[in-house]
Amino acid sequence: MNSATTNNNKGRSALAGSRKSQGGFVITMELLLLTTILVLGTLVGIVAIRDALVKRYVSQQSQAAIVVDAQGQVLGEAVGFDEHDAPRLFYIDRSQASNYRTLIGIRDDRFTSREPLYYAGNSCEGDPCIKSTSDESADNTGVDGVSGSGSVSYFNALQGQPNYAVGRGSSGLPGALFRETAQACPLESEAIGSRWVSQKVVQGKPCEAVSLDQTGTEASFSECLVSNLEPCACPESYEDEGDLLANYLPLINSTLELTRSTINLTLLPFGEQLEPIEVGTLCCPQAMALQPNELINSVVFVAINQVLEKSAISEPLKQLIDPILAPLEGEILCEAFVQLKAAESVAAPGDPEQNALEAFSAPFRVNLPADAGANSWRSTPPRGEGTFAP
Repeated sequence: MNSATTNNNKGRSALAGSRKSQGGFVITMELLLLTTILVLGTLVGIVAIRDALVKRYVSQQSQAAIVVDAQGQVLGEAVGFDEHDAPRLFYIDRSQASNYRTLIGIRDDRFTSREPLYYAGNSCEGDPCIKSTSDESADNTGVDGVSGSGSVSYFNALQGQPNYAVGRGSSGLPGALFRETAQACPLESEAIGSRWVSQKVVQGKPCEAVSLDQTGTEASFSECLVSNLEPCACPESYEDEGDLLANYLPLINSTLELTRSTINLTLLPFGEQLEPIEVGTLCCPQAMALQPNELINSVVFVAINQVLEKSAISEPLKQLIDPILAPLEGEILCEAFVQLKAAESVAAPGDPEQNALEAFSAPFRVNLPADAGANSWRSTPPRGEGTFAP
């Protein structure tokens, strides 16, 4: 009895041990199978990610325009293109207390900028001068020769200071980079005879004749000319020209009083008289000043007419006054005044004796699109009107 019981217990123990061993084997197989599936799936995913990254990289390389010079030196990646499809790059000037960017256009044989540089004489030689940022009044004539069509870089203006421009290099082309300084241009405006317009589409050097004496004019704001009519102030974006007007005030007052006396003699038989006129001020748009030509006569003419308009003198009597005022007739004009700054060469990093752009040599080139094979991604525009799709 005891022997049989003992044998049964041993059999049960062996069976239980066998089941435990089989259970461990099954768990191990499941773990191996699961691990294999995970590893294979991970490898497939890694390969897919690798292929996608490679295709994306190749696609980006195909779309990016990298500019290099004749020696293979990389100038940088284009951030845009100008109206002639020339790539534009940022040049970062780190030679100042603060870093500044400026946009440089790259053609196959030269550098370009929106801003021109100004030189004495007619050959764009010597030390150049440059406009301040956002200066439309000194010179806004573009490459087409039309006023108000160019020659101002607003990107430079958005940075505050200073202005940058491409000018004549030591060998002419491809050009050199210059920067505005705090010093005024040592040349008088009438001595400026040429400008380097690097954006001009010409064969050879883009040097052209220029005269900054031919400045634009605009009518002044003269509502404040007679101070004893009513309170008045210069409108927004206009500046008071009282300091300049004060230089001519003695002659203006004497001419005004003489003319008023002559008018009063004409009006005396009719019982009318003009009261004394007190000269106030004139206003000009910002960056402009009073044009001195015929200023005295024009001020007297405008001032007396303003008083007559406010007076109760009849129209027939005003017609008697017209011949007296006719010799003085004129318009009070404001003219742009030229304020150029001296320009200095922007030094190349690590070599203060060399210009930043003269470290590169023409002809310049851009990279060709990378070949990613037949299965590479391509940007395909939708078919339909307004696309180049066949």
